[in-house]
Amino acid sequence: MRLGRAIAGTVAVTVTLAVVGLGGAILAGPALIGGTATQILRDAGFTEAAVTVTSLRIADGWRGLRLEFAVDSGPLEAAAKALDLPMSGRVTLSGALVIGKDGGAVTVAPAGCLPAKAERLTVAGQPLGLPQGATLCPVGETPLLRWSPDAMTVVAELQAPRLEAPASDLRADKVVLRLAQDGDDRRADVVVAQLTNTTKPAPVVPLAVTMQAVQAGQGPWAIDGTAKGANGLLTVTLDGTYDQTAGAGKLEAVAKPFRLAADGPGLAAVSPLAATFLEKASGTLSGKATVALTAKGMTTSGQAVVKGLAGAAGPVTVAGVSGTIALSSLSPPVIPDGQKLSIGLLDVGIPLTDGTLLFGYGRDGRLDVDRAEWNWAGGLLRADPFELSPEKPKGRVTLHADRIDAAKLLNLIAVDGLAASGKLAGSLPVVFAGDKVTIDGGVLESSGPGTLRYDPAKPPPALKGEEGSPTAMLMGALTDFHYDTLRITIDGQAGGELSAGFSLRGSNPSFYDGYPVALNLKLSGALDRILRQNLDVYRIPDTLRDRMTGFDQKDP
Repeated sequence: MRLGRAIAGTVAVTVTLAVVGLGGAILAGPALIGGTATQILRDAGFTEAAVTVTSLRIADGWRGLRLEFAVDSGPLEAAAKALDLPMSGRVTLSGALVIGKDGGAVTVAPAGCLPAKAERLTVAGQPLGLPQGATLCPVGETPLLRWSPDAMTVVAELQAPRLEAPASDLRADKVVLRLAQDGDDRRADVVVAQLTNTTKPAPVVPLAVTMQAVQAGQGPWAIDGTAKGANGLLTVTLDGTYDQTAGAGKLEAVAKPFRLAADGPGLAAVSPLAATFLEKASGTLSGKATVALTAKGMTTSGQAVVKGLAGAAGPVTVAGVSGTIALSSLSPPVIPDGQKLSIGLLDVGIPLTDGTLLFGYGRDGRLDVDRAEWNWAGGLLRADPFELSPEKPKGRVTLHADRIDAAKLLNLIAVDGLAASGKLAGSLPVVFAGDKVTIDGGVLESSGPGTLRYDPAKPPPALKGEEGSPTAMLMGALTDFHYDTLRITIDGQAGGELSAGFSLRGSNPSFYDGYPVALNLKLSGALDRILRQNLDVYRIPDTLRDRMTGFDQKDP
């Protein structure tokens, strides 16, 4: 590293002065050493660097020369090419060094930690802030630098109470970076007590990070490490490379599978952002994130894997969600079109099961659904393509129904004594408005004849009538009604009341010789599945009405 050689050159000058003439060095050395060090740094690429030596004396215990100094890097843009690292800003370092000899090698040891400051620092186009500065410290009793004409080793520890990367919405607290160089081999070890994403809400909870980076000669850096958070629930392995010459690299973070308990804090335990979309979440999750650095800047991508995910998105309930989702960007999150999820249950006022969803999620924060299909009441529901904002869903989604089993459909309403047979088709408009989801004007119509039977063990009071009354006679007709046509309307709110209307034309073979009638039934059931509204006669021919009430009866 050119900077290391520059420091070593400065040290060599200092030791030479001490050996040749200690008295002269002490009298004239500070200015000479400072000037020489400045020139060496400038020759190394720091064209506006300045080194000032303010004091030079013999160190306690005759361990060498102690010099007090201040270094100003000057604009780092000038040194970026020489260091093979795109950077800008300014760095200052000050303190005291003890320079001595150990055999044929020159050693440099700081007298305590050396304070450092950075101004407008950027690395690879990313602004970095050190609001509380940093310190450069020795590692135990090991010299900061050991140099001889044929070898050089560097061991140092950089400590920063806080490091900020505002462009990436990241903040690192209690950062310790240990640097080591032995000849042409280099190693960096990083420990971050807490890495926080400052976005509100954050895509991930704070993490404790440990990383290592190793470079052999002028080859690329090899990076690995771990990150842990959420009280041990979240464990992430880190693996990557960085080519210093090309200014390009990649870091991949892989989250091990973890399980969210049904009675736990849900997604908020690992991702406050995800928790805003899905509350009361449970299931197994894993994934990976990739950060790539090129000369054009930094890009991110990722992948999320869910298995048996369940939860609530506003008034919508989901369960049994499984699949693998690709993300083309992590900040902001972008999901390309065509991602597939299987959904065991989606309840939007009516329970939809065994579904398939093909979707994407754009930078505008809207969910783009290309295909959505579910099994429902023995048939299939298919949605027209639609877009919604998961945060504030608003709009209409039309579901098209096909081959619906009338018997299974009525089981959803769960009215005691009500049963049917036949196949239905139609449409169900689902309206999203804030925290409410309603079915508005759903219509299902029969594709052929079938049956409708209503014979409750305990009819509700509204459907009880004296023998021979229209209500009693109508109840008798419905015990085995054979319809030619059936039209069902469905309206309701997720988490609220679900109502259905039946329009029928047909007859009961055992009721008044199978006389044809047209009926309209209005039923509604809340979530407790209690029949709340009565049955009304829509239209019964006068002749049949008279016969039902006995007006047309004749003596035998």
